[in-house]
Amino acid sequence: MDLLTVKRDIEINEDQFLHLQNVIKIKRNMLIQKQKKLKQLIKQNNFLKDVRNDYVSYNNYIVKQKEDQIIALQLLKKYIHDLTISGNLSENNLKDALYEQNKIKKELKSIKLGLDNIMNEIH
Repeated sequence: MDLLTVKRDIEINEDQFLHLQNVIKIKRNMLIQKQKKLKQLIKQNNFLKDVRNDYVSYNNYIVKQKEDQIIALQLLKKYIHDLTISGNLSENNLKDALYEQNKIKKELKSIKLGLDNIMNEIH
């Protein structure tokens, strides 16, 4: 092997080495960018998880409130029903009681419909 051939081989090896270094640098930069993007996605995911948890808590609160309203209105309805059956009401009071009982029935129906809508949104 002459000196010229050795020099050419060294230059080829050096070019290959420089090319590999460049490829490594590009890959490293790409990995750094992907890592930054991944960190951002993790932050967004945690934020969305927090938002979802807040929504579930709020939704559970609304459902509980609606259920409590239903129980309270059912108690009122039963009380008015008991008053109307007891016979201790005047005719005007009886009419008022029946009117209020009908209002309570409508309100119960409305609350139950709202609760059904909330439950359907969840599933």
